[in-house]
Amino acid sequence: MRLKLRNILKLISKIIFVSALFLLSTFSSCTKDVSVTPPDAPPPNGYLFINSYPSGFQIYLNGLPRRRATPDSLTWLSTNSYSITLKKNLFRDTSFTVNVVEGIKKSVFVDYSKNPAMLGSISLTSNPANAMIFINDSSINQTTPVTINNLMPGNYLIRFHAPNHRDDSTIVSVSSSNITSAQKTLVDTTLWSEFNASNSSIATNQLTCIAIDNDNSIWMGTPGWGLLKFDGRTWENLANQIPGLASHDSINCIYVDQNNHKWVGTEFGGVLDVYNNIIHAYGFMSSGLSDFRVTAITSDNEGALYFGTKGGLNYSNVDGSGNRTWKTYSNSLLSIPSNEHWITALAFDANKNLWIGTKSSGIVKFNQLDESGTLFQFTSSNLINNAITSIVTSGTDVWAGHGASSIFGTGISHFNGNTWEKVYPIPQDSYVQCIFIDRMNNMWIGTDKGLVKYGQGLDILFDSGSTGLNMDDVRGIAEDQFGNIWIATYSDGLIEFKGNK
Repeated sequence: MRLKLRNILKLISKIIFVSALFLLSTFSSCTKDVSVTPPDAPPPNGYLFINSYPSGFQIYLNGLPRRRATPDSLTWLSTNSYSITLKKNLFRDTSFTVNVVEGIKKSVFVDYSKNPAMLGSISLTSNPANAMIFINDSSINQTTPVTINNLMPGNYLIRFHAPNHRDDSTIVSVSSSNITSAQKTLVDTTLWSEFNASNSSIATNQLTCIAIDNDNSIWMGTPGWGLLKFDGRTWENLANQIPGLASHDSINCIYVDQNNHKWVGTEFGGVLDVYNNIIHAYGFMSSGLSDFRVTAITSDNEGALYFGTKGGLNYSNVDGSGNRTWKTYSNSLLSIPSNEHWITALAFDANKNLWIGTKSSGIVKFNQLDESGTLFQFTSSNLINNAITSIVTSGTDVWAGHGASSIFGTGISHFNGNTWEKVYPIPQDSYVQCIFIDRMNNMWIGTDKGLVKYGQGLDILFDSGSTGLNMDDVRGIAEDQFGNIWIATYSDGLIEFKGNK
């Protein structure tokens, strides 16, 4: 019994010893794993303030944008050397190095006006020369030609002023170390008058044709605003006044006959007879027109009318009873190729021959007496090309303007009564859109690159460079009773040339 008890006590002692060892080992192990983290170091407190004149330069630090513009500051910098770059449009980039020391506020100021390499210049010329210069509406007491130096980069409003000329302005951008050139041709107001939507009551700047009636009133066609009239003082849009005109708002041509009737060829409504604010419409189905698209109109000495359409040639006259009669000429009678129906130009010569221009098949000389036609084409008659845009006559001379042709070129074909010759008075890369001969026998040629006056052995180009006016798209030319030349443009309204008298 005592032996059993002794063994039990020994077993209990071993268990207590082992447990104590385990607890001691665990405690020691936990004690070794515990550690203390040192406190965070304070952030750097370097400070850099950057300012400039002028302000607004983007700040780059070591080549990276900081999304800040002068004047502004860079903070939380450590003690170090930093590369700073300032950038602004039109200015040269400026780079420099700054030493920053923590705890010290550093400031940098860049004055661009003190560095000539940062400034720019403007070179100004004008036609005419000696125009006074105003910059941002302030006179600089200098005249053209002149170069203005030491300008801060930026945009400048430059105004040119010369006596008897219309002031003109332009905005010039000046950049560092560069010379910017600007040139202006001022409109000579003694020679030119301009009527457009910005300075008059004209309905549109897009004009397609022009004619002047016996009362010296100017009539103009438009591509969608109807028929316009200008008597020198008042503008009228006839579509708003004459019943029936509003539905015929796209006009191709205008012709004034011996009795002061205005015959208006439209794109969609046939031909209109306008007289004393009364209109008579002759449509495709209601008359003898071969097409509702009328593109050319003329008359003979007896007052008979001829209408060129996109569907052929038509004749109209008033019979003894006062009724208007119509007739359509066949292509075979006119000697026009059977596939050509678009008539583009009509004109009578001194021998009563009717000259007919076609879209792409050349020119026909039509004899009224025997109703015979003679076809002239570039392959057989020395025409420049077969695309005819306009025809004018002077006695027995015939002048034909040509449309664009990349293969055969463009210009004027002249018939001297016997043969054709090629004449090139227009800009090389342009094509003829209309021709007019004035009372002094000068020829005026409207092109897509300006207006050409051709005569007396000279040809003069009037365009934006020589006049200051936008004459890049001339569609019609006419002369009034005082010798003024009126020009219808498709881009800048109506222009008057007063220097022809």
